[in-house]
Amino acid sequence: MLLLFFDYFSIQKKKHFNFILVSSSNRKHLRKEIRNQCFSVLPTFVPLNNYEAYIINKSTDTNRLHDIIRLVKDTKYFTIDTESDKYSGIPSLIQFELIHEHLSTVLLIEVCNIPTQQSSLVLWLIRDIFESIFQSTKVIYSWGNPIEELSKFVTYRLFTNSMLSQPTTIDLQSEFKEWHTGKYDGFNAVGRCKWSLQYAVVNTYGQFLNKKETLNIWSRTLYRRNEEEYTDKLLSMINYAINDCLAVTKLAYTMGQDIGCT
Repeated sequence: MLLLFFDYFSIQKKKHFNFILVSSSNRKHLRKEIRNQCFSVLPTFVPLNNYEAYIINKSTDTNRLHDIIRLVKDTKYFTIDTESDKYSGIPSLIQFELIHEHLSTVLLIEVCNIPTQQSSLVLWLIRDIFESIFQSTKVIYSWGNPIEELSKFVTYRLFTNSMLSQPTTIDLQSEFKEWHTGKYDGFNAVGRCKWSLQYAVVNTYGQFLNKKETLNIWSRTLYRRNEEEYTDKLLSMINYAINDCLAVTKLAYTMGQDIGCT
């Protein structure tokens, strides 16, 4: 479906109509950009607690991976999110927040940049991270169906579909509308639509969750060896990926979900 938009500025300068063809997908993205800009005047999103973040890929030190595995095994509650590549649509990044009361840990696992050799110790340790998360004793929160999100990554052979059914999974997006309607005496701001994560954060906290980096080339590594090599663009993408997990966790806490924080 194609829609026709007027280029207002061209009309003012040239005094004649200049038509722009916009596809339905581009129209949806344009709406998100406009909404993001409108919400940007609000205070910046503040997470529930402090956190540390690690980018995990083929360059990750094995000692660090062993430490992360131990931390995962000592964690019960998680939040997940995923990102796919802007152009190819290839599933590229999995974000996990390991929820702890005072200091959470966010893992940015670059599945497009892991070792391909089956004998690689790094590869086996990354698999161990997933195996330790997908246990029957664990609880995973997400904004959207987590099994649908994660099943797109099964082709990387880091975990199996059967492993995804082991933990308790909670789709907060499907529960938020009912919670919000009950809290505000039947008022529902989005009608029949699902709440976007950004709008839920705006409505609940009056804070701006920046979604500018949603469409990106996530298949390229976010990792740089030195801090000096990080650009503003890279840091913006990393913060976006981290905050999408932290926002879900904060909403889970506000909605009265058990996330292990008191």
